[in-house]
Amino acid sequence: MAELWAVSWPLIVTSAANMLMLFGDRIILAHYSREAFNANVATMPWVWAIYFPLFSIVFSANVLVGRYNGAGTYHKIGPAVWQMLWLSLGLLVPLVPLSWYLAPHLLSDSVRELGTPYLRIVLPSIPISLAAFGAMDAFFTGRGRTLFVSAVALLCNLLNLVLDVLLVFGIGPFPAMGICGAAWGTVISQFAGLFLLARFLFTEENGKNYRVFDARLDKKIFKECLRIGSPMALGGAVNFFLWSWILQVMASQVSADNYTAFGVSTTLFHLILFVVEGISLGVGTIVANAYGAGAWSVVERNSRSWMLLALAVAAVSFVALVLFPGPLLALFVSGPMEESFRRALRAMLLCCWIMGSFDCFGYNLRQILTAFGDTIFTTVVGLLGYGCLVIAPSYFALCLTHHAASFLAIETVGQGSIAIAFFFRYRRHWLLPHRGGA
Repeated sequence: MAELWAVSWPLIVTSAANMLMLFGDRIILAHYSREAFNANVATMPWVWAIYFPLFSIVFSANVLVGRYNGAGTYHKIGPAVWQMLWLSLGLLVPLVPLSWYLAPHLLSDSVRELGTPYLRIVLPSIPISLAAFGAMDAFFTGRGRTLFVSAVALLCNLLNLVLDVLLVFGIGPFPAMGICGAAWGTVISQFAGLFLLARFLFTEENGKNYRVFDARLDKKIFKECLRIGSPMALGGAVNFFLWSWILQVMASQVSADNYTAFGVSTTLFHLILFVVEGISLGVGTIVANAYGAGAWSVVERNSRSWMLLALAVAAVSFVALVLFPGPLLALFVSGPMEESFRRALRAMLLCCWIMGSFDCFGYNLRQILTAFGDTIFTTVVGLLGYGCLVIAPSYFALCLTHHAASFLAIETVGQGSIAIAFFFRYRRHWLLPHRGGA
């Protein structure tokens, strides 16, 4: 347990930094106007749909940095980082014009007016975030300096929160920009992260030891990064695009209040996921080492540890989301709530807690299977499970019920089914060595 926590907590902090930016934006926008909040709920998934698949590829430099660092071939680390820096910056060329053209066509009519300018500001800044928290980040995390990048990410989130307050409401000399103010706060924070990481990356010492100034294109390293990151990027892209699309369907089928309740409940759900994601990354790191050494006893002890941590997270989130959600809801909703809105919100929070409990186990099992090298299975199950068990039935359910809780209920069943499939696959891997298999 101590080893798992020691590996996981810096990753939890890093994951929290990513989630807190969304959390801060939505708290500010919820107090600015319900329309701006709903527009952010509908538009942000499209940003993730583009960002996270590309991040899977760019952050694959982390794997190569770790390999080179472990092998003592430090002179290869700088060139590996530069390959993904070139990819990140090269994405500016297609994303700027595409963002301007595609933004209004991606959104439902009910959120298009406010959502379009938000997307046109944030989408072109994705390469900046990839360069900072993907490529440059890999230089530090691949060498074990996770605490440093966590501190940088948290500082950028604090800056984002301050800028949100100033630019959304228009305090002092700053004009009130509404949802566009939240967008510019995000962009400025990303540039701050880029400059801060660059300041500590491009030093004379790192140039001497790691060749961080060697910016030549290396096709071999570039292709290796694509090979490592592409499978996860493909699976993530399809699922994120499906999820973004169904949220536009939801925006056109449910009332504004119902969509707000969905946005509040899923924002709280994503806040809890940062703990789950950080633990699962720690589990994957430990299992990968143990699996490579054939140390099945370590895998067994690790399994007991992460299961206990998963149960603890599920218990704490039950208290926060189901039993006593008032303090968290007060961050988004000021004043008395209508009874219909309150009932819808409580139903969605219950669905989010059940789904989060499934994810407590599903995320860890996915990372373990990845450590075993079983990436094709996890990708196929993730794609088929989400597409067939969640998106397809959710479309018809939303059209019939006009209630966002129907989507969350179906998504809960789908995520539970995926977690069960991962468990039986894990059991298959686990039984092989104990039955004398390879």
